Amino acid sequence: MKVKNIVLYTLLTTSTLFSQSGEEFFNKYCAECHTTILGVDESGGKIKNIYGAPYAKDVIHKLKTETKTKEEFISFIKDYINEPDKRKSVYGKKAIKQFGLMPSLKGAMTDSESSILAEYLYSDYGKEPQKTEEKVVSYEKDEKSAQLEKANEELFNKYCAECHVTVLGVDESGGKITNIHGAPYAKDVIHKLKTETKTKEEFVDFIKDYINEPDRRKSIYGKKAIKQFGLMPSLKGAMTDSESSGLAEYLYHKYD
Repeated sequence: MKVKNIVLYTLLTTSTLFSQSGEEFFNKYCAECHTTILGVDESGGKIKNIYGAPYAKDVIHKLKTETKTKEEFISFIKDYINEPDKRKSVYGKKAIKQFGLMPSLKGAMTDSESSILAEYLYSDYGKEPQKTEEKVVSYEKDEKSAQLEKANEELFNKYCAECHVTVLGVDESGGKITNIHGAPYAKDVIHKLKTETKTKEEFVDFIKDYINEPDRRKSIYGKKAIKQFGLMPSLKGAMTDSESSGLAEYLYHKYD
């Protein structure tokens, strides 16, 4: 019985260290290009993150569909990171033209280390360790929060995004490309309003009041913005009080 316990403990410990090491290798050699957000692309009215290479989660998903087994997946990763080649790429010429060919990691890791990295990508990337008890207790709460978040996002897309997010064109004057919107850009408005209000409650109260009764005297941007964009139309009656509260809460946390 003791021997079994020792073996089980050893396996669990080894598995944990294995996963941690894989994550460390990923953060050291992959994360800078495959997860770090360099900016956002707002073309087409939808905000997309811009990375220095295809997003890690998408790469892993695509490679899993291209390979038949875990062994093939691991073999591909180990081979490709040591000897990248445009003919091997799962994304093809378009991605290489956009991002460039990945630099070789040959010699950066031992064979066993590259195996650990590949194993981590296949089995553990994106997983967050969590106790079973916590999952059971918080499931309903998380599901309800997700539904509320989605409802608030839908309100934002319905009443705000068309003017405050959708890109109508670009201004290239001064040698710098700036997106043109139908109203001040949402992220800038939220940031500016947070600096003007002292608390979350003040922020929420301002949003609820302003969207119901817009007034140039209340505007945080002043006459110049109103002259450029016009005064925002009232949304009075478009939402219930709880919906406008939910929208305001959503805006407060949207660009944290």
